[in-house]
Amino acid sequence: MIIKGSEHNSARNLSRYLLTEKANETCRLWELRDSASDTLSKSLTDWELIGRCKTKGSKVLYHAHIRVCDDERMNEAQWHATIEALEQKLGFANCPRAIVAHEHAQKGLHVHIVWSRYDQERRALVNLGNDHQHHHSVARQFEKQYGLRPAVAPANDNKRRQRRLPDREVRAMKERGGDREQLAKLLKAAWESTDSGEEMRAMLKALKIEMVPGDRRDWVVEYKGQKINPVRLLPDVRAARFRERMKDVDLEAEKQKQREADAVKKTFRRKAKQLIRDEVQAAVQPTPTARKGFRKSGPRPPQPRLRRKLHYGDPGI
Repeated sequence: MIIKGSEHNSARNLSRYLLTEKANETCRLWELRDSASDTLSKSLTDWELIGRCKTKGSKVLYHAHIRVCDDERMNEAQWHATIEALEQKLGFANCPRAIVAHEHAQKGLHVHIVWSRYDQERRALVNLGNDHQHHHSVARQFEKQYGLRPAVAPANDNKRRQRRLPDREVRAMKERGGDREQLAKLLKAAWESTDSGEEMRAMLKALKIEMVPGDRRDWVVEYKGQKINPVRLLPDVRAARFRERMKDVDLEAEKQKQREADAVKKTFRRKAKQLIRDEVQAAVQPTPTARKGFRKSGPRPPQPRLRRKLHYGDPGI
């Protein structure tokens, strides 16, 4: 048995998905509880409007679906018992509910349940902190009760998913003219053709690829001005195995050299910036030259206040 669920913020899209019949499939509305409307689309829209008006939440609907293996069947009473148990676990006992059944000609029946997250008694949205754990526990409970096979993902034969670089590193590498595939091939060739960390570092250095101590991890590959995790470029190598290969290199000594080199670079950059700043200021703001015959006068002595004559017609003082 598989139970999955998530919150939704669009009643229109959800109702369209639930009522759309795929090839060799029929859908029917099993139940519509605590709804003033007769149709699924209107009910979901009403629940969405009520939840958004009464609370500040945006995802006020919760959609879950339950399915079993293709060759297994459950009757309607068993479906309803599973739904009731899931509802109690999630805390939707006081919330409106809709049940839609989809029946496929070959795969059998599976059901979709939609709840309004607005609890009418508490007048708040139901908290869904552990909903995935509740899905798992209900599925395991009814698998044992009804004798169903656990529907788990097939074994991957210890094959790891291909690791990828973060998007920001990929964009930065493209902007600087780097090639991730070429870098991965070179690193893989250096890994397979050497037996120690020193040999691998020397081989990569000959290819203009530096392996230096990192800030957040032991070793990083310095390529095109970027620092990249080398384990991400080696699909069959784990971090512990890579650390074991680099054990012969004195990591602390390399970190000390890196700190000294960074300090020298920082000092050089600071001096270069100051030199450029001085040159720019000298070019933009030339020093004014003194005018010939101009002499700045000192402070003037206080002048006596002279009283103006009040005789009519006398312009002087």
